[in-house]
Amino acid sequence: MILEKLSDFREHIRFSGISEISRRYFVMNTFDGALTMLGIVMGSYAYGRMEVQMILGAGFGASLAMAISGLSGAYMAERAERSRDLQELEKAMLRDMENSIHARAMKAATVWVALVDGGAPLMAGMIALTPFLLAALDFMTPTCAVYSSIAAIMAMLFLLGIFLGRISGEKLIISGVKTLAIGLATAAIILFIGGV
Repeated sequence: MILEKLSDFREHIRFSGISEISRRYFVMNTFDGALTMLGIVMGSYAYGRMEVQMILGAGFGASLAMAISGLSGAYMAERAERSRDLQELEKAMLRDMENSIHARAMKAATVWVALVDGGAPLMAGMIALTPFLLAALDFMTPTCAVYSSIAAIMAMLFLLGIFLGRISGEKLIISGVKTLAIGLATAAIILFIGGV
């Protein structure tokens, strides 16, 4: 039963043509999540406040807020757009389309986009916070957690660049270096401001 529902859901997603939009949301919101975590970690480092519990609290709070914002905002926006499209289709077809595959695809697309939009920054945040969780459990030092988190964030940004390079047909390494450069520039600006 569950597998059948998942199969139907995948079919409705494919029918809706939402994959391009969800890819865009995934990249944008993973990028947002990674840079937000970089801001929290680098800000703590720059101001000499590398307290594991504080970073975990701020990072988790920011990740959760981005996830809720993305989930609810994308759901409401996508639902409004898809409802309008369905109403226009009903007018063109001169009949109620509420039980059609179009309506089911609209609902599936709305849920999928909301999950991607909310899940991407949460995933990025949890990856960035994992070293601090390990530090809270005494598996690494706070300083090691800071450097590990920064490395994880930079790796995420580089991989996002490679993913974008595959989509656009650019050279993968160059595309990865571009997104990595944004992360490095962000870190440098935070360090500069923290040193002023």
